[in-house]
Amino acid sequence: MLILHPRIYLDHRGAHTDALLIEGQHVVAIGDEARQRAGRSAEVVRPEAACVMPALGDAHIHLWGAGLRAHTIDLRGMSAPQILDELRVAAPRQDGWIVGTNWNENNFADDHPLNLALLDQLFPNQPVCLHRVDAHALWVNSEALRRAGLDERVHDLSGGLAERGPDGRLTGVLIDHAMEPVLRALPPADAAEDRLIFTHTANTLLSHGVSFSSMAFTSMERLELVDELIADGELPSRVDFWMDGTSPDLDRLLERGPRAANAAGHRVGTIKFFADGALGSAGAWLLEPYRTGGQGLQTQPVGYLKERIPELMAAGWQVAVHAIGDAAARNVLDAFEAAPPELRAKLRPRLEHAQIVHPDDRPRFAELGVIASIQPIHLRSDVPWAPRRLFDPQLERLFPWRDLLPATLAAGSDYPIDDPNPWHGIATAMTRQGYDDTPFSPEHALTRQEAISAYTYGAAYASHREHQLGALHPGYLADVIALSADPFVDSPEAIWEIEVLWSRLPGR
Repeated sequence: MLILHPRIYLDHRGAHTDALLIEGQHVVAIGDEARQRAGRSAEVVRPEAACVMPALGDAHIHLWGAGLRAHTIDLRGMSAPQILDELRVAAPRQDGWIVGTNWNENNFADDHPLNLALLDQLFPNQPVCLHRVDAHALWVNSEALRRAGLDERVHDLSGGLAERGPDGRLTGVLIDHAMEPVLRALPPADAAEDRLIFTHTANTLLSHGVSFSSMAFTSMERLELVDELIADGELPSRVDFWMDGTSPDLDRLLERGPRAANAAGHRVGTIKFFADGALGSAGAWLLEPYRTGGQGLQTQPVGYLKERIPELMAAGWQVAVHAIGDAAARNVLDAFEAAPPELRAKLRPRLEHAQIVHPDDRPRFAELGVIASIQPIHLRSDVPWAPRRLFDPQLERLFPWRDLLPATLAAGSDYPIDDPNPWHGIATAMTRQGYDDTPFSPEHALTRQEAISAYTYGAAYASHREHQLGALHPGYLADVIALSADPFVDSPEAIWEIEVLWSRLPGR
């Protein structure tokens, strides 16, 4: 295939050509050489588009997730009365559970107008499990607690919180590790449903021009399915699968060792941990208290990450750690620093989210060779309510992207928790505008080249695939998209509206 267009971008730096020759799955020549090598029988494509460029990556996504299963009630953006109305007409899944996702108390008139008793009135005999928008909290009823083996005698698990009201009784809100008994009680999807969910999510990404991704959490129970999906060779996305670092079955993975990206760009070489919870559910671990009290949750035992991470890196594993709060970020950076510099340089440890970072810790990303994995679209979602959670000095630490440079930034969406459209993420990275279109700390905005880099080179580098993906130089996988606007020159408003007009992507 010979692609001809006056503006074919080859990489995040904006290098461009007017001809691209593809043989098999790879780019083999550009420019005059591409035209000379193309035989008369070569298919010639002239996309009618503003530009042609490499497909993007999503550095942090959940291809499986609670909100993606069939018959799950989407509560996104609803007020408390709207949620109750939705629940009243809800039908249970085939397994008998009422399951919802994406509730957000910031849309409520009060912090927690829903309670255990109200859910019990609606569903006295059917278990109800409602996932918060950040997937770090559940709202459940008594039947769900019963099936999980929990009652009023439950004690907070390490790294988790079972919320109680002023009367000392459970409200039905479970945060972080306190969710685990209920999640274990929920009947899981079978392999056939998982395949359907995976394919649906991957096709959603492809429609936005995203051909490769990092699957930010995979349970050990899905390891065989992961191996089958890779062996099939028909995955509609090039996936870097991360495995659960706290699984009791992890030794099975460690025995076989990490697997580098194969010819199709699939990889199983990263182990994932959580250092804290989420900001919205007040589980992010902070150096100072929230406005509402408490400093969040440290979800790993004291000293555990500092001991465990160097062990895993010595065995050849990349390690990625979820850290949203500034205390969590400092703890994770300390743990990465305990690994030898040569291992950090080779394996590229990742700090996921980097949402609140103390100024003293920002230079440490580059100094330690730690990748800052960011989700720019979270700024748009979180900034409207963050002042109700954080004091002004804490707000000044929120989304400090520019101060993390020159560390490598890798950008993603955290879908289904947030919008999977990368053009929305790029536009937000450039403007730092929330839903009210008011820029938040605009001095931390990224340039267009930095933003595009984070979704191409950065996403590929963070998953050890920068030699395959994120560019269209000869030898790279030929994942090509043609766009309705040019992100290298057009306004953030035009970038927000970008559509993929033509593509050559896996599975299409």
